Amino acid sequence: MRSLLELFERLLSCATQDDLHRAGDACVRRLGYDAWVYAVMPAGAVEMPYICGSSPAAWYTHHFQQGHGVADAVFAHCRTHTKPLLWNVDEPGSEAELSCPVFFRETADFGLRNGITVPVHGLGCRWGMLTVAGSQPMTRRASAQRIGDVALLASYLHEAGHRLACAAVDGEPVHLTQREIECLRWTAEGKTGWEISKVLGISERTVVFHLENAARKFGVFGRRQAAARAIALQLISL
Repeated sequence: MRSLLELFERLLSCATQDDLHRAGDACVRRLGYDAWVYAVMPAGAVEMPYICGSSPAAWYTHHFQQGHGVADAVFAHCRTHTKPLLWNVDEPGSEAELSCPVFFRETADFGLRNGITVPVHGLGCRWGMLTVAGSQPMTRRASAQRIGDVALLASYLHEAGHRLACAAVDGEPVHLTQREIECLRWTAEGKTGWEISKVLGISERTVVFHLENAARKFGVFGRRQAAARAIALQLISL
């Protein structure tokens, strides 16, 4: 079995967001968590951060749809602090929960009960963060014992991820076809490929084709991540 440090070092060889996604999953699972999100605002970005991770894309969709986005208290903390946040919806009254109520209420809606958020800075980025989250009960004491490992993971992820984030900002704008936009909009509404095919009057295979093309253009893995990215870039609205 690979050591934890060996898993972290594999992040440094990631050349695409798909590579980073898979390597990040392996690291986070080793730490005992179910989901993660790395979000960073490159120096050239205007409003929306570069986002990569395995947290439910439906949460991103809902979060941006409700107008929270980068204005929420978690992102506000990460812009001006380096101190990690511990959060646990089963232990109300924590500092993090009091300062970031929207974030914790919404993550609980998607089955994520506890986690750690570590701010990241530097490497040509204005600010960023790594959040790891778990669905199983965990005491605050147990979470605190994992802060060091999560902070180290945040350092490695930022070392690997900032290159992809800056490249995404410097690259050419993503151009979507009208069908790709329609399929992404209905995906963001929560409809399945079959349901979208009935709405648009096309085959389900064609819906899959358009969604896969959109995901490829964004450099993300999966239709829901593509929908979340389209919302973040304001290419679709709900």
